[in-house]
Amino acid sequence: MDWREVAEEIYDKVTRALDYWCWNVSGDTALDCYCAHQDRDFYSLAEEFCGWSRFKITEKDLELLQSMPDDIYEEYNNKLQEAIEKVVDKLSQEVV
Repeated sequence: MDWREVAEEIYDKVTRALDYWCWNVSGDTALDCYCAHQDRDFYSLAEEFCGWSRFKITEKDLELLQSMPDDIYEEYNNKLQEAIEKVVDKLSQEVV
């Protein structure tokens, strides 16, 4: 199994789901929404959006995240955190 490919696929689903949630569903501003998700890890964000047919994050994805090698999980967890931080920084600058 190519764990990086698996991680990238789940990462793409999670980032799309979070983006959609923060811009279209959440009752908060996009900035507040992203800030509220900043301290969440890769697994918990995947779990939050699991079952949404729009994004196709499945229980199988959660199982894969749990069995993924730690180094790859951490790499994508960090990538996700950096992506959220970039959005927060950009949105913060727009507010000022």
